[in-house]
Amino acid sequence: MAEIRTGTCSWTDRTLLESKTFYPPGLKSAEGRLKFYAQHFNTVEVDSTFYALPARRNAELWAERTPPDFIFHIKAFGLLTPHSVEVARLPPLRREMLPPSQRELLRPHAPPAATRDTASP
Repeated sequence: MAEIRTGTCSWTDRTLLESKTFYPPGLKSAEGRLKFYAQHFNTVEVDSTFYALPARRNAELWAERTPPDFIFHIKAFGLLTPHSVEVARLPPLRREMLPPSQRELLRPHAPPAATRDTASP
């Protein structure tokens, strides 16, 4: 049987924070908010990963602050999609590997066109 999980697009979503009805008053830290969120939902989308790769330690902290069965739905990094990415959002080592002409905006190459083998049944 399929399992249905419920969550939001972020534990720091602006609408969620501005509503002032979900989090207890005074709960301001990212750690506290994630722990509280995970008591009420069993999944969350991490939208920030589209814009920049998270530091390994941040991802470890997310896992430490949630139950073992909690699921993080990670949005694909922009470079893995048809969108351009600001080079400043790449890890420093990766930025240094780029030729100077590509150090501002990185545009992904179009994937090869899909082909169909018409000889197959």
